[in-house]
Amino acid sequence: MKKLCKYLLWSLLVLPSFQAYANWKSWYSEDNLSISYQKQSSGLIEIKAQASFDNVNRQAFLNLLNDTQNASEWLSNVRSVQSLPWHTKGENIVVTVLNAPWPVKDRVMLTHSCHRLVSEATSKLLIKSIDKSKRAEFLPLEQFKKYIFVAPIEGSWLLEETSNTLLITHQIYADPQGKIPTWLSNKTALKGVKKTFQNMAKQIYKKEYQAENNFITSSCSTFE
Repeated sequence: MKKLCKYLLWSLLVLPSFQAYANWKSWYSEDNLSISYQKQSSGLIEIKAQASFDNVNRQAFLNLLNDTQNASEWLSNVRSVQSLPWHTKGENIVVTVLNAPWPVKDRVMLTHSCHRLVSEATSKLLIKSIDKSKRAEFLPLEQFKKYIFVAPIEGSWLLEETSNTLLITHQIYADPQGKIPTWLSNKTALKGVKKTFQNMAKQIYKKEYQAENNFITSSCSTFE
């Protein structure tokens, strides 16, 4: 899928591996949005957010993601998003430049995303950071010397259609690197995810994003 996932978000700051822990703690539950987290061995947290949207389908969400010019309007702390050419349909390489609060140095995320079909009514967008050794294959690194690369990143967007409702579950872990205190990274991540979902609720219903499901998926074999 062309320009599949952009994202993601500085709101997304947290986890080495999803399966290692299962002690979720509720952080927010209101207005059809629930957010929980679990601490990892690094001290950073993995975040899980879930919300449902009536009368929209998966294509509306994917169209919103694909609108890179509008990314900063709903993805928290995101300055710009760029989707790079990639040879596999249903997959993308994405560069996300983040705005960090002063005096924290701005960050950049270089991620590989893949959209996989789970069932007829469910699909999952998988996201992981590009290894440091491979960054130069995609970016002129000289242009990014003023940034710190966020890595590792491991995340997903689970999209489930039931009747006239779209249920979105987002899990994310990302290490911001640098000398940011762990407590500040975790606080920023939670607030960022909350703001992103609140912004999404305002954007996903826009007329320009409405369409019949016509997305492309991949086997995502490199994510296994």
